[in-house]
Parts: sequence; C-alpha cells; structure tokens
Amino acid sequence: MTQQQKPSIGRIVHFVLADGQHRAATVVNAWPDAPDGICNLTVHLDGCNDFTPGLHMAAPNLIPQGAFATGSTLSVGSAHQDESAKLPGTWHWPERE
Repeated sequence: MTQQQKPSIGRIVHFVLADGQHRAATVVNAWPDAPDGICNLTVHLDGCNDFTPGLHMAAPNLIPQGAFATGSTLSVGSAHQDESAKLPGTWHWPERE
C-alpha cells in the first residue's frame, strides 16, 4: 500500500494559471490535514513569456482569482489540490513522464 503524498513547506508542485498553463510553484505554508490539500504557494512565472509586453508584470490573463503578482512570481493563498480536472487556480503534483 502506498501512502498518499501530502504538501509540506518547500515542496515543488504545479500550479494552473488562468489560461490553463502549468507553472512550478513552491509550497510556502501547508496544512497537511486540511481538506482538498489546501496550501499557500509562490508560483514561478516564465520570465518575459508570462509578462505583459513592455511591462515587468505578470500578464493579467494568466492570474487566476485569488492570486496576486509580485514581480516575477505569483502569491497564492489557500490553493486547493486538483489532481483530476486541474482547474485554473489549483495545484497538483508534477506529472511523471
């Protein structure tokens, strides 16, 4: 029997942007027994690919509700885990290829 992974501080997960793209995120606070794997994340944006042209800020169409841009990262509080639908604004474990 394999034990289900639980989020913990410092783990890398994938976060789903508003347009459905995935980005690496670091867990900055976790409540392992919380429903839906709720945790706080810092999402690492993909440099100029995720910025508004001519500005050094995240493109608004990438930022899901509840997230806010801080330079080249997004801060997300109380993100829910979603391993199946992978809806925008949720996180999941990295896919194994």
